[in-house]
Amino acid sequence: MCQFQVDVSFESFLYEDAELSDFQRFFLVHKEINITEFAKITGLNATLLRNYINGFKKPSKERENEILDAIHKIGKKFVEAKF
Repeated sequence: MCQFQVDVSFESFLYEDAELSDFQRFFLVHKEINITEFAKITGLNATLLRNYINGFKKPSKERENEILDAIHKIGKKFVEAKF
């Protein structure tokens, strides 16, 4: 019979939290951005965008730039708004 000493205490599962990227931080700070609607505007899959934001997947630099361009275009529309 083989016996193992394994630490299964709560503390043994602790790990350092990963540092958020600027990309993730932007979307987590700006809760006013509806991810589903933003994904529609940019032509991205909403689930994929959420995975990028939550850190489950990492966007390529090219994809990150496409998303940033879309954010800038939306911002420009807000700046140009007149009432």
